[in-house]
Amino acid sequence: MRTAQPHSSALVAAQAYAAMGYRVLPLAPGEKRPHPRLVPHGLKQASVDPATITRWWRSCPEAGVGLLAPEGVLVLDFDDPTAWGGLRQEHPALEAAPRQRTPKGGRHVFLRLPEGVRLSASVRAIPGVDLRGMGRAYVVAAPTRLKDGRTYAWEAPLVGPEELPPVPAPLLARLLPPPPPPREVWTPVEGVSPKRLQALLQAYAAQVAHTPEGQRHNTLIRYAVAAGGLLPHGLDPREAEEALVAAAMSAGLPEAEARAAARWGLEVGASRPLALEPSLAPSGPRTYRARVYARMRRWA
Repeated sequence: MRTAQPHSSALVAAQAYAAMGYRVLPLAPGEKRPHPRLVPHGLKQASVDPATITRWWRSCPEAGVGLLAPEGVLVLDFDDPTAWGGLRQEHPALEAAPRQRTPKGGRHVFLRLPEGVRLSASVRAIPGVDLRGMGRAYVVAAPTRLKDGRTYAWEAPLVGPEELPPVPAPLLARLLPPPPPPREVWTPVEGVSPKRLQALLQAYAAQVAHTPEGQRHNTLIRYAVAAGGLLPHGLDPREAEEALVAAAMSAGLPEAEARAAARWGLEVGASRPLALEPSLAPSGPRTYRARVYARMRRWA
């Protein structure tokens, strides 16, 4: 009679992660890379299927656990322990987020992204911090043990994706790429006059309205943050919201999604006033219009 094999701690953990909604994959024993025999295609084979997971770890009980967070979950990977200390002082809300300690003293911090927001894993906006998760980049998870005996361990337990705390708004604003400079934002009016603020808002809205599918939500947020930076200068927040929502809807976004994103971006931007440089004015032999067109050609 065949004796049932005892469950390894890695198998138990992998099953628990999968039950919460995180795909997992086995890692080569003592290493961070996917197990070459069990998952030859790497993270593409990450799974939440209990039978598949059981088969993997019964085949290799010593395998480590790779955890692939879904699209709406951002994992901040702190390689530098000092980076974690500095960022949690800036954003105390991070203390409430699930996190695990890495063998080198770094942290993996799990956060929820706003609906529809997409970040690039290649963003390096914060020194010492990489972006993982989002359905594209796995992290090594507890109780994985490396060859030198060091292990990963949870300091604050993981919860399901829908229960994660949201990314703090000021932090997310740093991670979003800045909006490309809109064209035709110059006016012959100096300072922060209503006419100039209107010209800027309309330029932002025009960029949102012409955004192709697949970029609409992030583009709306970027320009909403930029428009929010005009609110301290006197731009009406309701007027800004309506202009951006109308532009986003003309690009194809549903009103509810567009309004939520616009409000969020305006709120974030309001805490970061834009430094408005003096607008272009005529000088010397070149006319105002000629200089505007010259700069527009450089941006094209």
